[in-house]
Amino acid sequence: MASSANRKPGGSLGRRLTLVIMLVFGLYLLSASLFAYVIFSQYSRLAGAVGSHFERAMIAAELTRDAETIAAEVYELLVGNDRSVSAGNRRVENLASIYQATRERLTQQGASVSAADALALDRWQAPFFSSLDRLNERLRAEQELQAGQFQRVDELFLLLTKVSDLPADEGQPLPEQRFAGPALAAIGYAAAALSAERPGHISRLRSYCRQQLQVLAGLTLTHPDFIALRHRLEQQLPAVFSQRGPLLRHARATLATARQTRVLAQKLTSATFGYHQRLKASAQQALQEQQALMQRSVAGLLAASVVLVLITLGAIFYIRRAVIQRINHLSLAMQSHGEGVPVPIPTAGDDEISRMGATFEVFVNARQSAEQQLARANRHLQEMNQSLQRLSEVDELTRIANRRCFDRHLEGEWRRAQREQRPLGIIMGDIDYFKRFNDAYGHQQGDECLHRVAQALAGQLHRQGDMVARYGGEEFIVLLPELDLWQARHVAGRLLNAVRELEIEHCQSEFGIVTLSLGVVAGVPGQRDRIEDFVGRADRALYAAKKQGRNRLCAPPEACGAGRSRPE
Repeated sequence: MASSANRKPGGSLGRRLTLVIMLVFGLYLLSASLFAYVIFSQYSRLAGAVGSHFERAMIAAELTRDAETIAAEVYELLVGNDRSVSAGNRRVENLASIYQATRERLTQQGASVSAADALALDRWQAPFFSSLDRLNERLRAEQELQAGQFQRVDELFLLLTKVSDLPADEGQPLPEQRFAGPALAAIGYAAAALSAERPGHISRLRSYCRQQLQVLAGLTLTHPDFIALRHRLEQQLPAVFSQRGPLLRHARATLATARQTRVLAQKLTSATFGYHQRLKASAQQALQEQQALMQRSVAGLLAASVVLVLITLGAIFYIRRAVIQRINHLSLAMQSHGEGVPVPIPTAGDDEISRMGATFEVFVNARQSAEQQLARANRHLQEMNQSLQRLSEVDELTRIANRRCFDRHLEGEWRRAQREQRPLGIIMGDIDYFKRFNDAYGHQQGDECLHRVAQALAGQLHRQGDMVARYGGEEFIVLLPELDLWQARHVAGRLLNAVRELEIEHCQSEFGIVTLSLGVVAGVPGQRDRIEDFVGRADRALYAAKKQGRNRLCAPPEACGAGRSRPE
């Protein structure tokens, strides 16, 4: 199906009506031509007497042609501004000289230019050529801005080359190893901004680039090459965004100036053509004055021709404007809405066409209202689903992840560790003598104790990917991706101290406060290892810590014994 943009405004109905009217007018012209041929032979000798008038009319037609040529040249400037500005300027200047020479030749032929005609020509001629000068200046300035943008492209290419040439071996410190990702992302956002056309798009790209630069600024770099390259990125990338905005604004201003120049060219052409028409009418009047004998014969024919021409043109104009154009506009609007492109619906007037448009507008508004209500309902449903998802993965008492959420994250990290052969650590913890705590202080205080302990554990995890979850009852489990056993033991020590520093009173414990026992395991999982065995090692390590006296950590479980009969 052809889109509405490819359909011609004049439908088949308009073409048929226009053809009918033109057929009637053509038959009348045919009959008038036959009558004129009969009397033309009698007065052909008068042609030489009025030859000079037609010569002036031809020169006026040449003037009109020159004006149309200038208008076409302006259109070429508008659609082809990638050519040489100086060459285009010389061509327009040459055409202007030809235009002035034609006007002078017309004056030399003895044609009298009325004050109104001269005013109409000069009214648009001077602003038009002034507008051409402004257009050339804007095109020249735009080329200079584009040259600056090409320079930015070269700078981005050099930066990309330097980032690609940085040493990427694993012997580099961790910040240097993480440098290339944010740097390439920042360069990519800056490169995308060079082809962006909307200010909102440029603003989002600027925000993304700034985030990547902030990531680079947060890296503690020690290598001089990395530090120098980061400094160049912080200096040159913001300049790309600051230069893109003025270039777009200048391009829009250039387009506006070109459109204004095109309009002035059309007005100059219209004024020149009007002068040509009036000069031609003057020549016809001179011919009629010379053909005094012919006036009585053709007066009625000329009057009828003029009346018929006016009536025909008026009928065509009225039908196209009052009926065909309105029907076409309404049809295109309805088809556009049917294709999902909202456009204004013509409802002006007080007739059948306007009432059809008003009726269709009611249906369109009702449809839009229904679509908006459906969209709001969908957004509300998505928000509810997201809320339910969050609630299903958070333990209601401790406000940390529950066991289902932990199992899902553990499975993902386990597969990643197997695939990339990276270490994975787990800490399983249990509150010492928690049953006695509940018996002594009550379940309400026991719930408060669980909440405070959970939040203290969560407050010690600062890396992305680390998580703590309530594993069941008074048990907690901590996931530590990419940490070996020594690093996991260090985190476990911080967890023990965090709970001790809470100083929650526990009269049934030999320590006097609430404490934890922790089992720590870590290692690189093999392709045949199972998650259940890995968690079981952490459980056995926790049992060993309980058995050794509580308020401590034990790792690895094999060094602390196997088997389990959980003490309190």
